Amino acid sequence: MRRWIWLIFVVGSILAASAWRAMTFDAQSQPVTIGLVDMQRLIANYQALKQDDEQYRQTVLRRQKMIEVRTFLEPKEWEELDALEKKETEGKLNDSERKRLDELRKLSEQRFTELQHLQLKESKSEAERKRMEYLVNLQNTNREKLQNLMRKFEEELANLNEILTKRHRDRIREAATQVAQQLGLKIVMSSDDELVLYAEPSLDVTDKMLEILNSNK
Repeated sequence: MRRWIWLIFVVGSILAASAWRAMTFDAQSQPVTIGLVDMQRLIANYQALKQDDEQYRQTVLRRQKMIEVRTFLEPKEWEELDALEKKETEGKLNDSERKRLDELRKLSEQRFTELQHLQLKESKSEAERKRMEYLVNLQNTNREKLQNLMRKFEEELANLNEILTKRHRDRIREAATQVAQQLGLKIVMSSDDELVLYAEPSLDVTDKMLEILNSNK
């Protein structure tokens, strides 16, 4: 779950900064009751986060595949593939359309393999030279379209990442608030932060946080 690793430090920094302000500026002489969260263990066992991370990973793989299968397609084949993939998303493909969709998705790989074979062949016939030229031109022609498609996908993924990160960051902070209220804590902070040089194990509230986060409430 590499995409989410930085969330550990984002949430940890927020919790630690809040704790530092509370300890520095609290004018009362009462003891400060603290709960500590092992953010790495929290992230590793936060089920909704793991599910969203896997869905995100699958989305990335699908986008990469969509780019790969279009590398050696002619314009009409590209348009046909777009239309069939749209119908697939809508669940409207019939058997013949699904067969054609599979054929189109395999075309680029087949043509790429063919191009590699022709490029490695020392002695080529006139027909083979023309075929190789056709495949190279097709690849070059598609390059700009593929770059535009890649930029579009990167924007989509960046937006999705932002939405998911905010969702889980907010949930973690809400869980910290609930734990603080339940246990009568004044501060909940990350034990991974450099501010925490030593802490009693009894201060760890990670399991309590996970109970709330994984309860789907």
